[in-house]
Amino acid sequence: MMSFTRIYKGSNAELIAHKKTRIITIILLAFAGVIYGLDTSSRGDNVNPSALGVFMYFAALVPLFSCCTAVFKDMHDIPTADVQMSMPLSSAERYFSRLLTICRIWLIPFFISAAGAFLLSAMFAGTHYSYDYYDRMEYSRTYHPEVLMVYDLHMLLWFLAAVLFIIAVTVVCQCCIGAKAESKYLPVMLMTALSIFTPAIYTFVIYGFADIQTSGEPFIYSLWTFSALSVDFDSVRDTILMIVNCLISLGVIYCGQFICQRRDARTVGKPIVFPLFFEVIMFVTLTLFFVLFHTDWESFVVMFLAWLGSIILRIVVSRKNFSFAKIGIWTGMFVGYYVVFLLFMYIAFLTGGFGVISKTPAPSEYEGVGATIDIEIVECRTRYWYDGYENEKFIDSGFELSLFGGNKERLQSFVDNISRTASRQPRINGLFSHQMFGNDMPSGTYNCSVNVRVTDEYYDDGSYRYGDTIYRAEFYLDRSDAEELAKIAAELERGY
Repeated sequence: MMSFTRIYKGSNAELIAHKKTRIITIILLAFAGVIYGLDTSSRGDNVNPSALGVFMYFAALVPLFSCCTAVFKDMHDIPTADVQMSMPLSSAERYFSRLLTICRIWLIPFFISAAGAFLLSAMFAGTHYSYDYYDRMEYSRTYHPEVLMVYDLHMLLWFLAAVLFIIAVTVVCQCCIGAKAESKYLPVMLMTALSIFTPAIYTFVIYGFADIQTSGEPFIYSLWTFSALSVDFDSVRDTILMIVNCLISLGVIYCGQFICQRRDARTVGKPIVFPLFFEVIMFVTLTLFFVLFHTDWESFVVMFLAWLGSIILRIVVSRKNFSFAKIGIWTGMFVGYYVVFLLFMYIAFLTGGFGVISKTPAPSEYEGVGATIDIEIVECRTRYWYDGYENEKFIDSGFELSLFGGNKERLQSFVDNISRTASRQPRINGLFSHQMFGNDMPSGTYNCSVNVRVTDEYYDDGSYRYGDTIYRAEFYLDRSDAEELAKIAAELERGY
């Protein structure tokens, strides 16, 4: 049974060895809190965060990363491992004592700094005077403390998501690595790859096989990644996104103890303790190169660099176990990863971006006084415009639709019909090779694009204010389906 007393005493012993890191962290966070708090409170109507304050907080992430690798030093340093193994602690207690050390060195000072920044923001918030260049007059703007506190809480959550992501990835890497060099560069490599991986795959799949967008876009592409930092502080959805990112990081940190329990002194010094962990890094990183290659089908140099980089990294990690015969095995693994990538993309093709192609706006998105519908259906030809040959256009029109008298239901039915018609796209022969390798589309294939935007309100002078685009779709159809889509659009326009 774990004992908190033993965990705390183990943390005390660790703190003595990391005194300098703790002092540097406290200094950086103290300055960050003061600068951010004062600058934020006096920003008036400027909703951008304090640039210098945010920079100071991000500068403090450097000692955080250093702290995470140093606290787990016994995983890759034999003298430190001997000392740790001699302590009367179980493997789980050692793991949690290290996490407690990270909290005491970095997280607790960070929360104190954030609390100080919030206090300064609230104390000095109030009325600010600004000069309007166009009206040539000075006017007052009130920024209430409660408004600043909500903003600052979003900033705290935003930054906490990044902090926990760094801790989670670095700690798991330390548990899977037994050499000092790999404990430094592999966590950085994995954090970078994970930050790009999900949004890159999501974007490639959606634009390749289900180019459908609605106003209520999902945020799965920003789960457990630094891209979660690109958020709107006023959005409830993005607040939930940051909370989910924090929970995922906490779950990964907790699961790290089960990996740590499989480590002992015999694994210290081995660059990679668990081969599966290294293969995960390789697969995630190579997949990004594969996506880049298929984004520009003529960039064969990207594939060469991916292969060369993977071979070099494996040589570095293999150390004394390297032999030239292994290059053939590693090349075979590279090809295998590429085949898996193509199979995954083919499944995405068959399912229309894993079902995204059937996505339609929620009924609440059709609220408004009117809508603007733009439709274009163009035949795909293998010859280009500079050959003096123009593609046939079935439809290239835009019209407005009032959303009164049952037209809202008619528009919703129209979008549903578009969605059902677009779902026929995966059955088109040659589409997969066109999207993945840039091959020409077969003659008789039509590129269709539909855009639906709701108008919020009309003004007395007859003008109107555009609302959001609630539905945008671009897809391919054969001739019969394109003719059917043209009839659906014509009926909607005539009915109005």
